[in-house]
Amino acid sequence: MNIEDLKETAALAHLNLDEAELESAFPAFEQMLGFFAAMQAADKDEAAFPVPIGGNAGQSRPAESGFFRPDAGSAGTGQVSGLLDNAGERDGGFVVVPNVL
Repeated sequence: MNIEDLKETAALAHLNLDEAELESAFPAFEQMLGFFAAMQAADKDEAAFPVPIGGNAGQSRPAESGFFRPDAGSAGTGQVSGLLDNAGERDGGFVVVPNVL
């Protein structure tokens, strides 16, 4: 990327950056593009990801006995019940949040 590309990108994003702001932001944009390139390279590295991340979506593993915290049981027990008792309006195990817009 060069400074002209950054100017065009800033204009497309409706960012009103002057020359000094563009020049000071340029190294950060180059660094960000470097991060994106590294992520793209990692996605294509079959040694790093032999199985697609989403490849295990249909499989589940049983929860071990120590998997859940003892104070975070199902709704209606322990600390979770106390939190829901302090909530305003509820819908089952969910807290209703009013629309403020």
